[in-house]
Amino acid sequence: MANIYLPYSDLYARFMSDLSPSRLLDKIIIRVPDGMRERIKRAAEANGRSVNAELLALLDKTYPAVSLIETLAKEMAEVVNSLPVENRDEAWAEVFDRLEKVRDGAKE
Repeated sequence: MANIYLPYSDLYARFMSDLSPSRLLDKIIIRVPDGMRERIKRAAEANGRSVNAELLALLDKTYPAVSLIETLAKEMAEVVNSLPVENRDEAWAEVFDRLEKVRDGAKE
């Protein structure tokens, strides 16, 4: 087996690229029709982004992450709806009152 000489800087660069955080992210390979790659590239340049960042922005707009507030609202709804029917109106009133206080406190 022949020894392959790599300058230290090349070896270091290869090693560091293997440790890049982007290497740990999920990857998707897609096929695009003729001309679409160039259209995406132009849009990315116009928006000051890489092609990857442009695609991520479009995907995030179409498929937004569930926010913490949405998660908490669903949990509150489950708790209130688990109460006896006769107590739910009062519980919802308390939830809305607390939310208004939080909102008003955030404005100050």
